Amino acid sequence: MLSGSCLCGAVAYEVAEPLENFIHCHCSMCRKAHGTPFGSYVRSPAVSFTSGVDKVRRFESSPGFFRCFCEDCGSVLPEDVEGAEFYFVPAGGLDQKISERPVKHIFVGSKADWHPITDQLPQMAEYDSIAADQGLTTIKQADRSAAHVGCVSGSCLCGDVAFRYKTGSAKLMMLCHCNRCRKVKGAAHAANVFVLPEDFEWLKGDKNITVYDLPGAERFGNGFCKRCGSSVPRQSKNSPMVNIPAGALDDPPGIGASAHIFTGSKVDWFEITDNIQQHDEMPPG
Repeated sequence: MLSGSCLCGAVAYEVAEPLENFIHCHCSMCRKAHGTPFGSYVRSPAVSFTSGVDKVRRFESSPGFFRCFCEDCGSVLPEDVEGAEFYFVPAGGLDQKISERPVKHIFVGSKADWHPITDQLPQMAEYDSIAADQGLTTIKQADRSAAHVGCVSGSCLCGDVAFRYKTGSAKLMMLCHCNRCRKVKGAAHAANVFVLPEDFEWLKGDKNITVYDLPGAERFGNGFCKRCGSSVPRQSKNSPMVNIPAGALDDPPGIGASAHIFTGSKVDWFEITDNIQQHDEMPPG
């Protein structure tokens, strides 16, 4: 058995082997649920929660497909499909190193335009043949882009939370590989856009958000929708900027990623193949 857990430690689970069909999913639902450009999932025949099962919340993003998250910290947890004999396990939430490696990208037809795929893995426009044989069907999320002229809009998966910031106001985007980001996002890395508070506006749902500040951390935390668990913007009390998970955006962010940070903590199963500069930890300045 492998083990996994959420960021705050309230939820822990065991994952049965063998692990199969390790994929990067670029669908709009995964982007919003994780707040990242793609989710990374490995299939397991069984998952059992060993603690905190009362903290697990489930959101049915499409018929029979349940996305799970910790109600305290918002960490992405293993997902189950109604009637299926397997679970989709977010690889970023696992506590141990694994020998398995991703084998393909799926739903690249829905890929975020701002995130290029630079590795040599096979790419599928939607589900692959394995998923089709299991009866999984494609459910496309309604397009919420270009909702506001002169602004970059964003929203959570269920639509209860929406926000925007002024076009051209994004200061930078960073791709963070620290173990905290991986754990809460359940992904290979986070992708965060930073804007000043005066350029940011909640459109709705700001009262429907839980903000988790990691004890002992200067700035680290997570904001998420209470209903669907999607990562949403937050401002740390020790930061002058609003941190916006790029996967939550419905429009292009208006800026590209400037650096991979905390690559000294990167997982073995994810290979950086682009030309963006890398920093073992937080870059100076």
